[in-house]
Amino acid sequence: MDVEIYYNLSAGKNAGVKYSLRNKYRQKLKGLERAIATTNEKLTDIEKNNKTVARSVVVKQITEKKWFEKFRWFFTTNGFLVIGGKDAKNNELLVKKYMTDNDLYFHADIHGAPHVIMKYQEGQDFKDVDKEECAIFAASYSSAWKSLIYSVDVYSVLPDQVSKSANSGESLGTGAFVIKGKREYFRKNELRLAIGYDNHIGLLAGPATAVKTKTKIFFEIIPGDLKKSDIANRLVSEFAKKSIVLSADELLAVLPTGDSKFV
Repeated sequence: MDVEIYYNLSAGKNAGVKYSLRNKYRQKLKGLERAIATTNEKLTDIEKNNKTVARSVVVKQITEKKWFEKFRWFFTTNGFLVIGGKDAKNNELLVKKYMTDNDLYFHADIHGAPHVIMKYQEGQDFKDVDKEECAIFAASYSSAWKSLIYSVDVYSVLPDQVSKSANSGESLGTGAFVIKGKREYFRKNELRLAIGYDNHIGLLAGPATAVKTKTKIFFEIIPGDLKKSDIANRLVSEFAKKSIVLSADELLAVLPTGDSKFV
């Protein structure tokens, strides 16, 4: 083995130089070992996070948007699609474009309520449970929730009883319709919604009796004293415990207007 020495230095000083260099390289080696250990720790954390995200993504599959998702919606216990308007323009579109002759129309008997339609399915009759669920849905998304009214009457009519023709000399604004003839009433519907998630359907909001037929993962709310944003953030946390990743914005979109509380 070749050893480099300095001819102008004594043997003792040459030994001192070598000793200093040894200590210098030892310090560099220790620093390199610390850097390797830190990098390994970071890689382990990244791997753990990736596994957590992967599990969440597996639970929450991306599904293609359906036409009815531009409205509020849910499926009744017997599988009937119920859709409700979100605002005046949405209400107008719902009645004019999507209500057909065999459907049923629902409206809460209070100022400030959405138009709600239960869509007919060929060969199936609307059962009482479907009508009752539709009435709860119509009541829950009405102004009664914001006003902390805990129950409200809802009526139902046939599509040909819903008209855009006002009385002589009167006009109807966007989203406003005239109801003619006899109404079927559903009295004192409790304002109460279940917010759930199904991996195939997505985010659900409707009466608990209907939502629980699609998923076991849901949380119920009624009018209360917690802000809408607080409810949304709490739901984000609760769904995360079930490995379901949802944003506050997604949940705000399905919550009724006004404050709420968990049942």
